[in-house]
Amino acid sequence: MVEIIFLGSGGGRFITITQFRPTGGFFINSSKRIYVDPGPGALVRAWRYKIDPRKIDVLFVSHRHTDHCNDAEIMVEGMTVGVTKKRGTLIASKSVVYGDENHTPAVSKYHLDSLEEVHIPNPGERIRLGEDEMTITPTVHSDPTAIGFILETSVGKIGYIPDTEYFEELKKIYDGVRLLIASVTRPTNMKIPYHLCTEDVIYMLKDMKQKPEMLIVSHIGMKMHFANPYKEAKFIENVTGVKTLVAKEGFKVKMEKADIKLRTLRPAREL
Repeated sequence: MVEIIFLGSGGGRFITITQFRPTGGFFINSSKRIYVDPGPGALVRAWRYKIDPRKIDVLFVSHRHTDHCNDAEIMVEGMTVGVTKKRGTLIASKSVVYGDENHTPAVSKYHLDSLEEVHIPNPGERIRLGEDEMTITPTVHSDPTAIGFILETSVGKIGYIPDTEYFEELKKIYDGVRLLIASVTRPTNMKIPYHLCTEDVIYMLKDMKQKPEMLIVSHIGMKMHFANPYKEAKFIENVTGVKTLVAKEGFKVKMEKADIKLRTLRPAREL
């Protein structure tokens, strides 16, 4: 069994600064405990849903944009128990670790040195995480080093598409995943560069030979938020036949061999 808990569903600068939708990323509890894209509020949201950052094993950060990496350092401090133990694994894009011409590194040398392992992988590389294997996937984004992944677990493959514009290889890369989490920032007829919109997801799913059992739409931008993402998800489902849901804070997905179950958790702590 694998569990996924969403600590938010928002993305893009305007959703991030308003927090109309939280931007805490999501958490995978498999043979290793993996936290993905700790945007603003990740630490607070994690505690709100009984996710102890001191017990996280792996931190995955797709790229060096604030809505994905803001809480990376404090989550590293959690993994290393306040930088008192050398433990934990960071898997991150080059921009997160080294910065780029527009950004400083998102994780300091002090924090990097506290980790047991740091991976800065290229697309196609595979990383063993306990009993699971993570394959790094490519993107086409304004941060050219941005990466996604496919996590192969005992109950099937989980795919994560971070910020990217549509490109033909997407449908082949994620073909055969059982659960697909996709950053769909824009609604129908409102496409922008370097991000997916509703039509892109439909094109991708329709051309897959082995479609996912379930698609979860996340990283919802301001335009998508006000266009009604639930309608957009229903449109995707009606056209493609793939069960499509919209992520929200406290959304829990339980993957078992027989099926995928869903529930919404009540927060253990108030903000």
